[in-house]
Amino acid sequence: MKKWLISVVCVSLCVVLLIGTANFVVDPLMFYRKLPDNYSFVAFDYDYVNPGIAKNTEYDSLLVGTSLAENADMGVYSKAFNCDMRKLIYPGGTPNNLCKILDIAYSKHDIKKVIWSVDDELFFSNSQNLHNELPEYLYDKNPLNDVSYLFNLSIFYNYTLKTVLLSLKGENNRPIIYGDIWSGGREFGEDVVMKKQKDTPQTAEKEKTKYQKNLNDNLDNLILPLIKEHPETEFVFLFPPKCITYWESAKKGGLLDAKFYSKEYAIGKLLSQPNVKVFFYEDRLEWTTDVSLYCDNIHFKQEVNNEMGILMSKAEGELNKKTYKAKMQNFKESLVKEINKYEQKDAEK
Repeated sequence: MKKWLISVVCVSLCVVLLIGTANFVVDPLMFYRKLPDNYSFVAFDYDYVNPGIAKNTEYDSLLVGTSLAENADMGVYSKAFNCDMRKLIYPGGTPNNLCKILDIAYSKHDIKKVIWSVDDELFFSNSQNLHNELPEYLYDKNPLNDVSYLFNLSIFYNYTLKTVLLSLKGENNRPIIYGDIWSGGREFGEDVVMKKQKDTPQTAEKEKTKYQKNLNDNLDNLILPLIKEHPETEFVFLFPPKCITYWESAKKGGLLDAKFYSKEYAIGKLLSQPNVKVFFYEDRLEWTTDVSLYCDNIHFKQEVNNEMGILMSKAEGELNKKTYKAKMQNFKESLVKEINKYEQKDAEK
């Protein structure tokens, strides 16, 4: 019995050491080093892969945001801004998600430009919220927690083993690192948008009271301190367009004024910093009213994301302290007219 027990313990230790060695040598999440070019990249969970990309790939600029920025082509952005840009995306992510990954990026890189694609999570979530529970052992600075990565059977099975097998087959697929897109797998157009629009619940009136509190929380406790801590970086805040159906839904939910006010307030606070630029494309009504560009209320085709990159590089759509309030007022008035026209057209169907 004693020999059997010793044998079981020895075998178990060997298995654990084998898993730890394999996870360290292959390092599928690039926790310690960038994957060799001939290795396949199989990790598609942003919560797990972003820390490795932030630490161990080459770049001098970043695009951060939610799924609104997910299909932006980094080849287009890098060329437009004459930089080497990488993207760090959290679908449904909160400002806390983005600030956490930027802290990791800054620990290993000098960053000359950060483009932040602004999602309404800026208003919806407080500064403590995360979209998902993160694997903290990939995000913290405690080396003792590396054991949770090295001796992790799930990492071994889902990432290490697949990396080895696909690499042996010669499949070299690394879309997250090099900026490939998801647009090819989605349907766009009015039929698709309207189906999802019907399934979209109206936001309760009481949500309005949360906007200002959460906005100030995120700005004062996360975003503005980050900006001030890195005066060497140019922070570019990008407000992308949304479908007319999004704005119609906001009007029906009684949230139109709250959304306008919150955006204007956020822009004013951001523009108070000397190393910040703000680009506003929500007033591009040719994009807002063209439902064929969308797959739901907010997600648009790659061509829109890429065009915004080119426009920003030419300083088109930039707001400044003197004129942003007037531009926001013009946007509000023009958008309300478009919503009314859309509702009238919808009623005539």
